[in-house]
Amino acid sequence: MNIEHEKKRVSINTSKKGVFLEEQFLDMANSAPVLLWVSNADNLRIFFNKAWLQFTGRTPEEEYGNGWLEGIHPNDLKKCIKIYKESFEKREAFKMEYRLRRNDGQYRWILDNGKPRYTKNKIFDGYIGSCVDIHEIKELEHRKGQFITAASHELKTPVTSLNVYLHLIEEYFKNNKEEKYASFASGAVEQVNKITELINHLLDLSRLQSGSLHFEWSVFSFYKLVNSIVKKIQLTTPTHRIEIQGSSKAFIKGDSERLLQAIENVLTNAIKYSENHDKIIVKLSENTKFVNLSVIDFGTGIDKIHLPKIFDRFYRIPGEKEETYPGLGIGLYLSQQIVKNHKGKIWVESIRNKETKFNLQIPVHKQTDL
Repeated sequence: MNIEHEKKRVSINTSKKGVFLEEQFLDMANSAPVLLWVSNADNLRIFFNKAWLQFTGRTPEEEYGNGWLEGIHPNDLKKCIKIYKESFEKREAFKMEYRLRRNDGQYRWILDNGKPRYTKNKIFDGYIGSCVDIHEIKELEHRKGQFITAASHELKTPVTSLNVYLHLIEEYFKNNKEEKYASFASGAVEQVNKITELINHLLDLSRLQSGSLHFEWSVFSFYKLVNSIVKKIQLTTPTHRIEIQGSSKAFIKGDSERLLQAIENVLTNAIKYSENHDKIIVKLSENTKFVNLSVIDFGTGIDKIHLPKIFDRFYRIPGEKEETYPGLGIGLYLSQQIVKNHKGKIWVESIRNKETKFNLQIPVHKQTDL
C-alpha cells in the first residue's frame, strides 16, 4: 500500500465531505422559517440566512460585521449591545429581546437566542443564533398588563371600603359582648387583607413590567429589618415557630419596604409549604461584601426539574398536591426582581420531602457608596 497516496486520498475525501456539509448547512439555513445568523471569533456577523435578509430587506453586505445593529430600535440598542458583549466575553449562551426594523419600516419584537460554537479542536469560533418574531405575544402581554393594572385599581377602592366597614362591625360586636359574631367579622377582615395583598402584588407586577416600580433608597440595619419581619409574621402564625439563627451588624442601602416585601414572600411561602412541620429557620451571616439570609423549611420540598423555573412569573409547580395551595405564582417572581434591583441575588436549594432553603444575598453598604 502506498501510504502517501492513501493519505492524499483521505485528505481529498475529507475536504469534499467538509464542502458537502457546508452546502448542506447553507441549504438548511436558507430554507428555515426562523431568522439565523453566525458570528466569528472577532464578534462580527459573517452570515445571515434568507429569512433574516427578507425580514430586514437589506443585503448581506449591509448586515455583515456590525451593520445589523442599524436595524435595532434606538431604545433597545444599548441594552442589546451590553448583553451581546458580556455573553461574548464569557463565552456564554444568551437570550435577549429587542425590536428589529422590518422591510416595511415597522419595528417588530424579536427573541434572539445565541450559542457559542467551537471547532473540532475545541477552539472558540464565534456564535450561532436564531431569532423568532414575538411581536404579537409582546402586544398581548402589554394588553394583559394594562388590564391587570386597570382591574387592580378598580378593585382597590371597594375592597378598602369593605375593610373599614368590617372593622367597624367587628368593634360593634366586641363592644356588645357578641364574641361569636366578632370572630366572624375578624375572619372576614383576614380574608379581605389577603385580597388586598393579592391586588398589591398584581399592581407591583404591572409596574415591574412597565419599568415604573418605585424604590425609596435609604441606609438601614439588615438585622433589624429581618427581625421586624419575623416578629410580624410570627404574630399571625401560631402554627409555626420561626427561629432566627446568627446575626449581622451590617448596614445595607436599599428600599426597606420593598426588601421587607421580598423576604416576607419567601417566609410566607416556607410556611405555606410546610404545613406538617412547625419550625422555620432564618439564618443570618455576613462577610466584607454581602449580608446573607437563608429561610429553611422542612416541608414538601421541590423536585430538581422545577428549581430553574421557581422564580418565573406565574409559575406554579404542577401536581395534584401542589395545586391545592393558594397563589398565582407572583410572590417569588416579585422577590427576585426586588433583590435584583438591590444588586443582590436569590436562589433556592431543595431536597424533596426533606428541606428547602431560599438564599438571599445583598451587598453591604460602605461609607464610600453613593
